[in-house]
Amino acid sequence: MAGILAICAPLGASEAVTAAPPYTFHMDVAMAMRHFPWLHFKMQGTGSYEPGVSYTVHFTSVPWFMPKVDNDIDLSMLDPTLWPKHFIFQEMGQIDGETSFDLRPIDGKSLEDARVTIGPRGRPRHATMNYKDGTHITMDVGVSEVDGFLLPATLSADIDKPHMPLSANAAFNDYEFTLARQASAKL
Repeated sequence: MAGILAICAPLGASEAVTAAPPYTFHMDVAMAMRHFPWLHFKMQGTGSYEPGVSYTVHFTSVPWFMPKVDNDIDLSMLDPTLWPKHFIFQEMGQIDGETSFDLRPIDGKSLEDARVTIGPRGRPRHATMNYKDGTHITMDVGVSEVDGFLLPATLSADIDKPHMPLSANAAFNDYEFTLARQASAKL
């Protein structure tokens, strides 16, 4: 569990594990169909992270042909500190400094299982997910330093949804830490 908790340690920390404070961010996503009619479209969303509670994105801008009923995605599999609340997980092995985990959702609504590879500093690098409707998603996550914390910067995914294969490239930007905002308001 100590390795899982190291996910949000600030850069340069050698002993204490410090989780990132709550934050919000924007996500810009470029999507492309991998078959006829070869549509390309963009989506935008606002995300929030609450340590130990949730990690979600709500899409505020989606194309007209996308269903409007479910515009939220759960990113909890990208933060191992959230796993105990959402998943039953088991370490599967280590290769070249990266550790793979199998995850099974506790709620079992749509996700069947996932495998997440955690890289240096406890950051997710790669994930594969299988859903009950036959959808299979493979994604890679790029991280960068934001105010001393390693946070997602990019995400690329191949989404093999039955009868609609897609590719997605997302950028995380405009990070805003809630505690920093509260502290500056008190000054």
